[in-house]
Amino acid sequence: MNRFNLITPTRELIDIFDSFWTDFPITTVIKLFENDEEIDIKNYIDKGGFKAYGKKDTEINNIQDLQDFLKEINSVYHTRISGIEKIVKRLNKLDINDKDSLSKKIKNSELVLPQFVAFCKAETGNYTYSFATKVFSFIDEDKYPIIDSFVATLLETYEYDEKIARSKWGNYSQYINNYNAFKRNFGLTDLSFKKIDKFLWTYAKILTDYWSNLGVLSYEPVAFDTKTLKGIDI
Repeated sequence: MNRFNLITPTRELIDIFDSFWTDFPITTVIKLFENDEEIDIKNYIDKGGFKAYGKKDTEINNIQDLQDFLKEINSVYHTRISGIEKIVKRLNKLDINDKDSLSKKIKNSELVLPQFVAFCKAETGNYTYSFATKVFSFIDEDKYPIIDSFVATLLETYEYDEKIARSKWGNYSQYINNYNAFKRNFGLTDLSFKKIDKFLWTYAKILTDYWSNLGVLSYEPVAFDTKTLKGIDI
């Protein structure tokens, strides 16, 4: 149960939402709240362009040029980060020159997320928390969930055991711990963060567009916890 009676995130439901990003949705008739009638959201899917998002998602994974890779993530996710070129120059100093070298550094923990956020802050003046998680998610979708105002709001709204207060999610480790609690509660532990991210983001987007006057959800960004930068070398 949850205070707004959100639909229960079953495997079947997550597969349906995932299919919205393809040319062949499993079905477009779904409930938006438990105990409500099913509705057909086909027109919304066409209007929202999820298929275009899905295509871009695949294309980004094939980009090797580091600057193009970061720019495409910035564009597709509308994170509005300026100064990508400066961030790339900073990464070059760590011998990160393409997507493969970025992937290697991240997977070997030679580049950790707070450090990447610190680089972005030094070059852009902003703590680009959401952008950083999206970059890391593209490198390893099983290890790094995204922090997005849509995703975070639904994670906060659902009720589940071992839930960690949203105020602590600025520490990425705490956010991951909370996300894993969500996965355990709904029997989704073997699904990638990316697949669940897509479900939560898509569901929140539909709620926003269909129930703009509902007034039950507040999509606020998660603020980065600067204390996690202690001891980080930039």
